[in-house]
Amino acid sequence: MIEWSLLAPTIILLGAVITDVRNHKIYNKWVMVSICLALISSFLCFKFAGLQQGALAAGLALLLTLPLVILGALGAGDMKLLFAFGLAQTYSAVFSVIVISFLWAGVLGIVLSIVRGRSRILAENTLRLLTAQPRDESTFQKLPFSVPLLLAWITYILLGLKQGAF
Repeated sequence: MIEWSLLAPTIILLGAVITDVRNHKIYNKWVMVSICLALISSFLCFKFAGLQQGALAAGLALLLTLPLVILGALGAGDMKLLFAFGLAQTYSAVFSVIVISFLWAGVLGIVLSIVRGRSRILAENTLRLLTAQPRDESTFQKLPFSVPLLLAWITYILLGLKQGAF
């Protein structure tokens, strides 16, 4: 049953990546479908214990991402997506995926800056950040965060497979 429990979170993230890359938006309709899918998956795979674990994981997702949404570092759609993802997973998976996604976002941001010829702007903004100087937010590079989330989920699964967890 563990393999089936990986399917719903994967579908949730894949669906979000499609609209996030195309339209730079995660639609509320997709979030609602994802929540239903997550609840059904959790219950079918792990019964009421799965629903309890999902509730804890979804709460952790909100706790970790709400400050980032308030600060403007993360979109509300990403927070809602992580909430739905959390309903289908464990709190340790949610925590790991969030941490790994920040690493992936950093790597992708650096690669995109270099590819787009914006590495100088990246260096200047990084220096300003490190020296607590005001930054020009209009030069910030936007990244559909669902992509690093999906990459983090894949990384989490691969690491789990390597360690024999799945």
